[in-house]
Amino acid sequence: MKQARFRYALEPLLLTRRWKLDDLLRILAEHNAQLHSLAAEGAALQSQYAAADSLWKAVTQETSAQPVQRFAMHARHLGDLVRQLREHGARMTALAAARDDVIATVVTARRSLDAAEQHRDAMEDRFHRMRMSADFKLADDQWNTLHTGAASHGH
Repeated sequence: MKQARFRYALEPLLLTRRWKLDDLLRILAEHNAQLHSLAAEGAALQSQYAAADSLWKAVTQETSAQPVQRFAMHARHLGDLVRQLREHGARMTALAAARDDVIATVVTARRSLDAAEQHRDAMEDRFHRMRMSADFKLADDQWNTLHTGAASHGH
């Protein structure tokens, strides 16, 4: 007798949910890589700003006469670095918000996949219990048939 094997009718749905989660995790990894890269850029900008600020302080501390162009150049450079830092901060904030949105979607997708997997596991357990019950019933019927036949032939 060939044993039937379990086939989950909602397997396409389960696979679709798994693929969606995998895609979301890939997107999350990309966001994390971009944030890491932006953080490195931010550290470099902070370092440039610190160097320019210390140079500005050194220039302003000099007691000898300085050309106005030198002050203007340093002021423009500091202003440009401040602008770059603000823009960088805005990009970091926007990317972090996008990453947080992806994380929320990943959590929802993970719960959805977990629910589908739990349902599949419950249906598989139910299938095996029903098959075992049917096997026990068949064995019991065969035993009763054999003993009933043996009893009627024996006496």
